[in-house]
Amino acid sequence: VAPPARGRGAPEAPPDIPLLSQIPSEDEDEDAQELGGGPVEATSVIAWEAPPGRMDPVRRIHRAGRPEGTVSGPAPTRPPAGGRPTVGSTETRETPAAVPDAPPPAESTTAEPLVFKLVRERPLDPKPYRGLVDHFDQRGDVTRAALMRELADALDGRDVPAPRVQRGPLSNQERAGLRHPGLRTPSGELLACVGIALCRLFPSPARIANTSEPLRASAGPGAAAILDALNTVARLLGVPVPEVVAGDDDTANITPLHTTAPRLVVGRLLVKQPPTNAELRFHAGRALFSLSPDLLALRALRKDHLLRALALLSSVLKNPKDAGDDARVVRESLSPRALERAALLMEPGTRDFDASLLVAAARDSANRAGLVACGGPGPALTVLRTRRPHDSELEELVRFAASERYLALRDAAEAGRPGR
Repeated sequence: VAPPARGRGAPEAPPDIPLLSQIPSEDEDEDAQELGGGPVEATSVIAWEAPPGRMDPVRRIHRAGRPEGTVSGPAPTRPPAGGRPTVGSTETRETPAAVPDAPPPAESTTAEPLVFKLVRERPLDPKPYRGLVDHFDQRGDVTRAALMRELADALDGRDVPAPRVQRGPLSNQERAGLRHPGLRTPSGELLACVGIALCRLFPSPARIANTSEPLRASAGPGAAAILDALNTVARLLGVPVPEVVAGDDDTANITPLHTTAPRLVVGRLLVKQPPTNAELRFHAGRALFSLSPDLLALRALRKDHLLRALALLSSVLKNPKDAGDDARVVRESLSPRALERAALLMEPGTRDFDASLLVAAARDSANRAGLVACGGPGPALTVLRTRRPHDSELEELVRFAASERYLALRDAAEAGRPGR
């Protein structure tokens, strides 16, 4: 079953348009405003983030006169390595050819266990995950069995204890890997470069943007816990905590925005009726991760404002001598190096621009960061369900929570292994 959102690789550019690999990076730009420093890093992309466990290898086949597809079947064998077999699906969107897994035990067949098919077909049904608990328990895989048990309990609405031990700060590669594949595209690269300028061309509504009262620990029952969660998650993600202000809206949200500087606006309901500490960390992870330029533009701007801001930016880039207000805002927001790079990224980045897919990818990326920050699927699903999301949003988060990538991010024993 394909994932809810699909990433696309960079399209082949005509001779007069530079490829993304030829466009100079902004790594050395001291004025780059992305929290965490540096542009989006290239990381391997998991095609379908399957439940952890040995999956049958998938080989790409081609039959004359028929569309190219995939078929499940035995892959070329290789000598078994020492230790227990590598598990998990490792096929990537960029390289759809199979990566052969370790050969199955002699007594098993080439057919995958039925429970894996059921999880793919019904990702929000807790029963198949309980089947995976038995599957991994029988193989002595305590770590994966525990994760599947957490997922099943969370989908059933049961209380899931928050992990007592939080992992250390994420590496740059781990942090970049939280981005949904839909953002690792030419359009995503463009937004990562110019997102701050787009937000300043269409600033947040005055009622929110003009809020200036700092959130103090004495502001309400949950204020101190909120500030503690923000500082804890900021250390985990390796990003600074921006200005945190008390909002005047009766919501349970932490809203990221950017006017002249990044800030977080905390809703009054979150201060008055705070949830658990783990759920606060989920809120904090989503908000802090959304302050990067690409996510901020996609989550803070309405779609029509996003498209109009891109049109204004394109006009300014085509006329460097423009002295209008829009040109002034763009030049104040972007360094000379960023302006040069934006001019190169504009054509490939807007060629197949799909605002709806990008907005969904930004939302899913923020949810992934929240999941890692809170430490488990239970608190994450509790928060999301209060927001009454579409099933596609829940499915994406559950698939990521059941993936080898998330397992390596949350489990110390798996964190040192090569990225999948």
